[in-house]
Amino acid sequence: MDTRQLLYFRAVVDNGSFTHAAESLDMTQPSLSLSIRKLEKELNAQLLSRGRSGVSTTEAGDYVYETAVKVDALLNETQRHISEITGDKASTVSLASAPILNWEFTPSALAELKRIYPTATISLDDAAPATAIKRLLDGQVDLALLPTSDPKAFLRRYAHELTIHQVATFDYSVALPQRLAGLESPVSLADLRGETWLIPPRSRELPELAEFYSDLWNSRPGLKPERTQEVASLNSAIPMVSSGLGVSIVPNCAPAVQPQGIINRPISDELPHYYAIVAYRTDRELTAAAQDLVDILRAPQRTLA
Repeated sequence: MDTRQLLYFRAVVDNGSFTHAAESLDMTQPSLSLSIRKLEKELNAQLLSRGRSGVSTTEAGDYVYETAVKVDALLNETQRHISEITGDKASTVSLASAPILNWEFTPSALAELKRIYPTATISLDDAAPATAIKRLLDGQVDLALLPTSDPKAFLRRYAHELTIHQVATFDYSVALPQRLAGLESPVSLADLRGETWLIPPRSRELPELAEFYSDLWNSRPGLKPERTQEVASLNSAIPMVSSGLGVSIVPNCAPAVQPQGIINRPISDELPHYYAIVAYRTDRELTAAAQDLVDILRAPQRTLA
């Protein structure tokens, strides 16, 4: 058993399937399957249960996964300490940033950081929020930049282990199919009650758009649509809107460029905001570059409405 096998095994568990894990590792699925089978043979234990819905860990697999997490964290910590010893630490930063923030918000902050540290080593992990939180807690990244509809709820859950700052505020628009081009602008959500609303799933780690919808409908039941459909993510909702299959509320941190057949309209109703937060482990000292990135993100002029 070696560290590479542990890395492969953890990727399979984290992704829930060999196919997605192979894609994340940039390797073929047969090669990955062979490596896991070899690991199971070396340990003389079945580590994964394979089914139509994906893979799950056995009791032995749970233990190996915990070991893989510890080894990964130890290797990352070793790399950090070596960088500190050799004097390279100050200008390094690793960031896990949710995809919805990576079109405009995150790039502008990284560009500003690059002006301060022209030779900086910056790594960006384009991770889903749940994955970003996990990697931050495991010590794989310095910072996590996350979208949420309720920063206070996230703070209540993670305040004992993370330092958390609200860094931006966003309003919403609504993405409409071409057939609704005749609606007046700004649009009232009450006029869309007869449409199918495309809703991303809930997240156990932090409140996102699904929680925004739930809070909105609880406080203003007159805006609740007759039909909703759950979609995998906001990214998957956009092509469905373009195909005329529904409508979707979109935070203004989402990309301004939309596929053909989509119309963005401002919303006339007063809605709660959407937020971006930056988080880092309280028990770990940030590099100089990471701390400067936090300061850049927290600058008042970067808070968008």
